[in-house]
Amino acid sequence: MDPSKWNGTGDAEMKRELFYSTYPLPGFMVLLVLFLVPVCMTLGQAFVVDGGFSFSLIASTFTDPYYLRIMAFTLIQALCSTLLSLLIGLPGAYLMTTYNFPGKRLLKTLYTIPFVLPSILVVLGFVIFYGNSGFLNKALMAVFGLNEPPLRILYSFTAVLLAHAFYNFPVVVSIVGDYWQRLDSSCESAASTLGSKRAKVFKTITLPRLAPSILSAASLVFLFCFTSFAIILVLGGGPALTTTEVEIYRLARISMDTGRACALSLFSMLVAIVAMFVYSAAQRRQNHGEALGNQNAKLERKPRGFGQHLGIIIYLVFSLLFILCPILSIVARSLLGNATRSGGLTFSLAAYERLFAAGSSNLKAVAASVAIALASSLLATAAALRICTSIARSNKVGVATDVAVMLPMVTSSVIVGLSYFIVSKYMKFMPPFAMVILAHSVITMPFVVRTILPAYRKIPANLVNASYTLGFGARKTFRRIIRPILMPAMLTGMVFSFAMSMGELNATLLLGTTSMQTIPIQIYRLISSYNYQGACALGCILILVCFVVFFISETLKRRSYV
Repeated sequence: MDPSKWNGTGDAEMKRELFYSTYPLPGFMVLLVLFLVPVCMTLGQAFVVDGGFSFSLIASTFTDPYYLRIMAFTLIQALCSTLLSLLIGLPGAYLMTTYNFPGKRLLKTLYTIPFVLPSILVVLGFVIFYGNSGFLNKALMAVFGLNEPPLRILYSFTAVLLAHAFYNFPVVVSIVGDYWQRLDSSCESAASTLGSKRAKVFKTITLPRLAPSILSAASLVFLFCFTSFAIILVLGGGPALTTTEVEIYRLARISMDTGRACALSLFSMLVAIVAMFVYSAAQRRQNHGEALGNQNAKLERKPRGFGQHLGIIIYLVFSLLFILCPILSIVARSLLGNATRSGGLTFSLAAYERLFAAGSSNLKAVAASVAIALASSLLATAAALRICTSIARSNKVGVATDVAVMLPMVTSSVIVGLSYFIVSKYMKFMPPFAMVILAHSVITMPFVVRTILPAYRKIPANLVNASYTLGFGARKTFRRIIRPILMPAMLTGMVFSFAMSMGELNATLLLGTTSMQTIPIQIYRLISSYNYQGACALGCILILVCFVVFFISETLKRRSYV
């Protein structure tokens, strides 16, 4: 039927259906062409040997003692890191939901810092603060009169665990604390009234009800630690602490064994999908469990007694030191240079002078990062808006789209980089710069979708229906009503996408060339060459970007229509 000949109410509904069916198509194409096809090609290569279908590569990889040890260590470090994150994060969730104390707002702000920091900054902060010549060891040597650094934790399993805990324990505080805060407290109150001790009430009533949120947080943290790359690459310290992500990079870029890299990618994807399945199941249990947000929600109280005050102070001080010290160390070290080759550190702006010198490699890295981040965030936001239009309809297509758009979040950025590295062999006409932009847009797009979608679902139906009643078509309604309402959420998603791209190392390291530098790659190379002041100067640029993004996002949230 010719759409131009439609008229009347029935025809108007058909036109709206046509618009909302076709508008998301470019987003689908972006998801299909930029993610599903490259990743499927990559995973498919694990089953190709000498041009034919075969399981021999999979079998040899999964039975090789060397690769079995790597896969086992990847699982072990992820489990241990998750456990440590829970041990640190759960007390924080308890304090944030139970007590009202001075400094609580500051603590909440601190918990957002790891969320917006790229992993390369975490690595740099830990090297500068915990290293043998780091600020912590120098302070301990000065206080206790020692000639040797007492803490030698860098490039060890301990360093990996600490860095992962720093990066992920706020996830535990956020997920568990939010659920705990809104949990109906009438059961605990009734038990206390009947004379049950607080510890027994927590063990028998509160903890079982918190289990879904704890499982949600644990599965998400496990996924982040399992797919960790930069932290392992720098802080792991060698082959003994290699994970599948690092080995995939080594096989692809150093050994040029892409087939075996694809086989390991298959293992990584399977574990990540299981972790995401557990997370989704726990989320469903949360949503269908206890009543949230009612009049019996948990009320905060002031701490009483010496023990409660002491516990809060200890945790507050620990959080300040654990979160702030590595970040502040980056800023401080950027202003400290070696007076002589063998001498101590002295105040110096030499790193910033080299950074902003005309034609410097660091300045080129900043320019390249900004260009890549701007292009990829625009592409990711445009695709995300169209995809959200499909998901928000909540039909079968929308549900399928929601599942599909989660796949890039499950897939590690190393595998995305490997996929584009393999595809680039067949697309020699496309420069590495363009491949990096496409890879970054794929990596950041799910997060933009998750930012826009809640706002999309809150749009009042009567507002849209009123527009239709006044004779506006679907396209005009979308352009004049829906899109302006979504604009704050779109901008928030875009700035987060921009920040993620600025700090993205994993895929960029696989795709980058010697002629193309970005800030994270340059920081990694400066760390490798022990140029810590230069690395910290570039790190300060990323820190500034992260805090600007945080400020913009908070401002946009306050100005949001919904």
